[in-house]
Amino acid sequence: MVCKHLQFCCCISISTRGTPIYVKYYIWDDPYLWRLCNDQVIRRCIPDTEINSVLQFFHAASGSGHYGATRMAQKVLDWGFYWPTIFKDAYQFVSTCEKCQKVGMGISRRHEMPQQPILFCEFFDVWAIDFMGPFLVSNSYSYILLVVDYVSRWIEAIATKINDAKVVVNFLKSNIFCRFGVLKALISDQGSHFCNKAIFALLHKYQVKNDQAEVFNREIKKTLQKIANPNQKDRSRLLEDALWAHRTAYRTLLGMSPYWIIFSKSYHLLVEIEHRAYLALQELDELRLEAYANYQVYKQKVKQFHDQQILRKEFRVG
Repeated sequence: MVCKHLQFCCCISISTRGTPIYVKYYIWDDPYLWRLCNDQVIRRCIPDTEINSVLQFFHAASGSGHYGATRMAQKVLDWGFYWPTIFKDAYQFVSTCEKCQKVGMGISRRHEMPQQPILFCEFFDVWAIDFMGPFLVSNSYSYILLVVDYVSRWIEAIATKINDAKVVVNFLKSNIFCRFGVLKALISDQGSHFCNKAIFALLHKYQVKNDQAEVFNREIKKTLQKIANPNQKDRSRLLEDALWAHRTAYRTLLGMSPYWIIFSKSYHLLVEIEHRAYLALQELDELRLEAYANYQVYKQKVKQFHDQQILRKEFRVG
């Protein structure tokens, strides 16, 4: 039965003289075939007839976010599905997505200083904050206030009508301080809505440091552009879907999704019920240590790649 599945469902030729050595990693539990993968997780084998529907769900369904091939394939694996050509099929699927082709990023030459990777030891200690917009008015909302945790990459955001200090103060109190505790530092672009008496008073009260940096909100903006209608009038309504897609997407620097690292468990989707995935859970401490190690390696690689692309500068006293 295993050989039959591999030959006709996964497009792998099987010799009739003997059983290949990798067949020992497959388990038949009627009516499904499972595989013990290299990471010691048992995943359900998906036949050709179901591959397209699985990819469609993880790429274009509500809360999927239209992410790239590698991240989408990793998300499929995280959810307990497997077939031999998963990364190749994911790349082909994404390359034919019309919305992904329309929303692209231009590549420009950067004149920047070398990066200085900064690692933080605890979740929710340092948050970055920024306003996105103004956009076309959507349900009377023109802006999006967004914060992201520097370690776990967990995102919180709300749609707002204006971008002033009162909105920021109320958001920090209700969405950050009351849910994640008092933070140690808040990173912003030092705009007027982040540098004013109301914000300074709030941060001084909780002894929060206010530093300067650019917040990377480009990903959420691109996701909203892909899932919203062409007129972008439903942008505010789809904000939660975009946040869910980001929270559950695989992060290269962590080696897992923000949801997995925070809650130490898998999230439930309709595809789990439809395709009956089997998920193996790991311990919280082990996950966090692994994510931190992946974060260190990733930051060093990003710094090396970034510094190779910039123009070298020489400074002289004068």
